[in-house]
Amino acid sequence: MPRTVRRLSRLSPLASLAALFRLACQLGLLAPLAACTGAQADSGPAGDADTDADTDTDTSPDVVPVWTNSHIETSSTFHGVYASGSGTYIVGTDGKAFVGTASVGFTEISPSAGVDLRDLWGSGAGDALQLRAAGHEGHILSYSSEVWADTDLGTNNFEGIGGAESSALYSVGWGGIYESDGADWNFVTPPGGARFNDVWGAGEDAIAVGEGGEAAVRSGGGWQASVTPVTVGLHAVSGSAANDVWAVGEAGTILHWDGVTWSAVASPVTVSIWGVWVADANNVFIVGDNGVALHYNGSIWIDLPTGVNNNLYAVHGSSATNVWAVGNLGAAIQYKPS
Repeated sequence: MPRTVRRLSRLSPLASLAALFRLACQLGLLAPLAACTGAQADSGPAGDADTDADTDTDTSPDVVPVWTNSHIETSSTFHGVYASGSGTYIVGTDGKAFVGTASVGFTEISPSAGVDLRDLWGSGAGDALQLRAAGHEGHILSYSSEVWADTDLGTNNFEGIGGAESSALYSVGWGGIYESDGADWNFVTPPGGARFNDVWGAGEDAIAVGEGGEAAVRSGGGWQASVTPVTVGLHAVSGSAANDVWAVGEAGTILHWDGVTWSAVASPVTVSIWGVWVADANNVFIVGDNGVALHYNGSIWIDLPTGVNNNLYAVHGSSATNVWAVGNLGAAIQYKPS
């Protein structure tokens, strides 16, 4: 796979060579080369894993970020984000929570529980807004009408929460699976004792992923173990339908579920990928260590320079043209192409 040409910020023989290369690209002399187009991995769900890939994002002065930096002054590490379109909601360690709007910016709306919040699910906007935050020590917090309510299930740490609606939610952690019908949360023993990090759901169907490449699929009212082609930790999962689900994890791992089997997808990076959000089959966003952010457009992965070196742990959008990513030390960035 061709490597994307990186611009160097210091004047050197190598920088001069890079400048000549860029000039040749602009003149059309090297147009057939993928390095002139900025294309990354040309692979979709059926691709094979690529072991010869770039491993970091380019934050040199010559690279123009395509994200807007909205850094929040806090020591909290953000692990969950929900973009409603009219507001952006973020949760993180130390029980911190923030809401941001275009007119006001970000303000703190932290609940009183004070536990680390590891993931955020949201639905609706304005008066119809509903949020659920999954936290450590078995806490699940609900937010509506600008008020937090805390449910302490007295279990192990939760790591992920997902679902299509508040009446069919799932929360997972290393202690098992919990399902909610909108009123109560009920424990489900994980298949094979798997330790899960995240879950995605669509009605009665759901998929959970976790440590050691473990995965489970919920169909027909029950959970069954699902074999993946990897043994590394899987950090996040998201989908557009029960037969179009993406999972990401350690060492640049990207997997796709077609409703029957998991396939390894060629990855442009080898750093850990922590977050994935699927807008639709032709718009998949992933984020990871060192400010890495990529967009899959249905055929290729495209690098989206962030301009930050923070590890990014979660990504979500109200559409493919309004996407937010968050991470450590108050990192909050927005991708909103014109």
